Amino acid sequence: MITIKGLAKSFGKLEVLKDINIEIQAGEVVAILGPSGSGKSTLLRCINGLEELTKGSIEVNGIVIDASHSKKERVKKVREVRVHTGMVFQQFNLYPHKTALENVIEALLTVKKMDKTQAVKIGEDLLKRVGLFEKRDEYPSRLSGGQQQRVAISRALAMDPDVMLFDEPTSSLDPELVDEVLNVIQELAKEGMTMVIVTHEMNFARDVAGRVIFMADGVVVEEGNPKEFFAGPKTERARKFLKMEEEQDKIL
Repeated sequence: MITIKGLAKSFGKLEVLKDINIEIQAGEVVAILGPSGSGKSTLLRCINGLEELTKGSIEVNGIVIDASHSKKERVKKVREVRVHTGMVFQQFNLYPHKTALENVIEALLTVKKMDKTQAVKIGEDLLKRVGLFEKRDEYPSRLSGGQQQRVAISRALAMDPDVMLFDEPTSSLDPELVDEVLNVIQELAKEGMTMVIVTHEMNFARDVAGRVIFMADGVVVEEGNPKEFFAGPKTERARKFLKMEEEQDKIL
């Protein structure tokens, strides 16, 4: 579903990603872990075409974005890739002047030019799926953070993507609201949705992901089965990271 070859991304002289090579199969759930500044979010943004590649290529469902492409060709390929990918960000990015349902169906109406009756049916079904049908007419200001993030997930799913990208989907939430978002993602995993999840929720990554990729300093340091990774990481850098996470959990 996703093939990344020789990916590098720089912002001026700052190298954020260095020679990333990853393959993700259809139906696979991959959790990307690592300390702040390791390049995790930038990697997701490159997959979805939100950042231009400095070097290398990314293939999503047969569509290739290559750093060597002309700007015109790159723009065309990015549009094609976004048809196949849905992305959920740390911040919910909902339209404040639109209801939950209106937020979900906006792209169906403006991008897919869908009939409103059909779009509303899809939107209501998706809100039911995430347990928010009763909130369909509420504005974002009247929803909790967890509810807003579930609306954002519904909005991404409305375009019927082949791949879902999650960038720290619970980092902006109060601790008691985290589970309601993670439960939705877990249900998507059970349904066989291909997902790449940048997360700091270690237990969630252990229980839901089929593979863990650990990044630090812009490179993939280690990857493998979650249970094996958490039981005994192979690299000193990963061991140090997990120890710090455990100590942080004890403080909290």
